[in-house]
Amino acid sequence: MADAVLPRPARAEEAPAIARLIDAAYQPYRDQGLTLPDVSGGVSASIAAGQVWVMDDLSGVLILATATPTAHLMNVAVSPDARGRGIGGQLIRWALELAQAAGCTEIALATHVDMPDNVALYTHLGWQETERDETRVMMVRRLP
Repeated sequence: MADAVLPRPARAEEAPAIARLIDAAYQPYRDQGLTLPDVSGGVSASIAAGQVWVMDDLSGVLILATATPTAHLMNVAVSPDARGRGIGGQLIRWALELAQAAGCTEIALATHVDMPDNVALYTHLGWQETERDETRVMMVRRLP
């Protein structure tokens, strides 16, 4: 990822700010009446587990578990005032790099069934839908 500022591991003291960023990123969906699970809970534990990466200015966050053989993309969130700057794409590319470096052969995620733009984005980026229930769309992407 030349020419780009790489995400860095989050620090424990950043947990409250990261939780606020995640909640703010998902607020437009709540404003549309979408009922979401707790999207920011467990941030401190995820940081302690080494699963949280942030942009230096806290404009975006990635939560990724890399237990082989399958990495789990648990969250990508971008601050509302930083949307449109390519941060989400940069975080997703970083997740792919981290998963490959950890020896994972695939990366999985779940998104909300009422977020068709997310499903379309991940499909465009190489994920395939594997399962769907009342609230979630599960997707996976093979890694080289």
